[in-house]
Amino acid sequence: MKKGALATGALALGLGSAGTAAAQNQNVLVYTYDYHPDVEFRVVNSLEAATTVRLLERPGGGNVPEISQPDDYNGYIIRYLLGGGGGGQGQITTFMFSRGGQSLSQGDTRRFSGNASIFSSELNLLSTSLQG
Repeated sequence: MKKGALATGALALGLGSAGTAAAQNQNVLVYTYDYHPDVEFRVVNSLEAATTVRLLERPGGGNVPEISQPDDYNGYIIRYLLGGGGGGQGQITTFMFSRGGQSLSQGDTRRFSGNASIFSSELNLLSTSLQG
């Protein structure tokens, strides 16, 4: 229930700009409630493959229609650096997922673009691209 309500709220906020993020390279997935565009974040670590698969499946197991092969994804723990590069005004830690050959290393810094689209309403995931 909570995931569906958040996804609906994301659409109401105008995050459903379908096709915008898909046309760009380096697409990644992030939870709608943890999407903060144009805010720098640092890669803390990568997730184990089994953890990534569990996070990209339905609760209790099974694939969602948008992700037939969750083991094709790399998962990362990221931490937003609020208030500048040192995170002096607090930090938010969450997960991000990428597919294919794209690989990030611990300590890399990036930002999410301001363009995002709903990727999976069931998992409450947005698709967006990376900057930086």
